[in-house]
Parts: sequence; structure tokens; C-alpha cells
Amino acid sequence: MRKGKFSLVLCVGVALVAISFFIVVVFLVQEHIGTNKIRATLAKMEELLPERCEGVLGTYSNLNMPVLQIDGVDYVALLEISSLRVSLPVADKWERDKLFYSPARFCGSAYDHTLVIGGMDGAHQFGFCDEIDRGTLITITDMTGSRFTYKVDRVDRAKNADNTWLTGSDYPLTLYCRDTYSLEYIAVRCDFVYH
Repeated sequence: MRKGKFSLVLCVGVALVAISFFIVVVFLVQEHIGTNKIRATLAKMEELLPERCEGVLGTYSNLNMPVLQIDGVDYVALLEISSLRVSLPVADKWERDKLFYSPARFCGSAYDHTLVIGGMDGAHQFGFCDEIDRGTLITITDMTGSRFTYKVDRVDRAKNADNTWLTGSDYPLTLYCRDTYSLEYIAVRCDFVYH
């Protein structure tokens, strides 16, 4: 009887290890595919973006940020953090199943200080959120070449990320992701830098 229970426990243990291994492999493959897609999108975006200039707030009568379509996906911005060597295309529409391929605008606009961008916690996207320093500069370039500069003011954490928590702050830019290890949401709150 004991031998039978031991065999059952052993089989269940082996099955759980195999399932865990499979999940990790799938995640790593998706992350690799996402990294390659981001690189390809960035290369096309760099070719298509007009010359960059500083965006001037208060001059936009239409708060809808223009989009640039690349490979069937509408992109609304280019997010860059030069000190961390981060450069990411930002998709216009929030679609959970496409987040492996690029971060996306959750809501808002750079033109009225309400932009919220969500992404994956992996190294190919928002893996920096947990360790980013206060004062780090972030630039958002829209698809007309207008560049807006922000400075990290603080990093918030929460067990749940409801709409109020994401959009309820007075910060003009929020970047957020879900920490894979703690399962908490991380929000990087940024102030606008006036030139």
C-alpha cells in the first residue's frame, strides 16, 4: 500500500515538474518572439518617423494622438529611456493577448497629460519598472515626430490595478506592469519636463 502511494506521489511530482517546465519554455519562446517583433517594428518606425522636434503642449486642438500602421498594428508612440538603453514601440490599442509584442496605450494622450501605458514585466519590455531611479528621463515621441520628455517622480505598488489607481494620479505619464514574482502591479509615475 505504501509503495502504491509513493508511486502516485512520484508520478504527480514528475507531472507537475513537466508542466512547470513547459510553461517556462512557452514564456521564453513568447518573450523571444516579442523581442524580435519589437526590433523589427523599431527599425520600420525609425525609417517612417519624420524628423523629431520638441512637442509644445497647448497647441493640439485634437487630443487624439495620430497612429502609424506597421505590419497591421497601429502604433501611437515611441518610448525611449536613453540611460537604460530602452526603446519600445507603443501600440495604440490595449489588447492583452498582444502585449508580448509591444507595450500599449491603456488610455489618455500625451497632449493633455493623461497618458497611461501598460506593458509586460519581461526584460524585453518593462522589466526596468521595479528598479528605475527617481529622476530618470523618459521620452515619448508621437507619430508626427513631436517629442515629450518626462522625469520619473515615484514608483507605486498595488495588489490590484483598477482604473482609478492607474488614472487617478495627477501625473502626466504612467507606465505600469505586473511584477511576475510578487504579482503586484508597479506604476512608474512621471512629471512633464518643460523646456
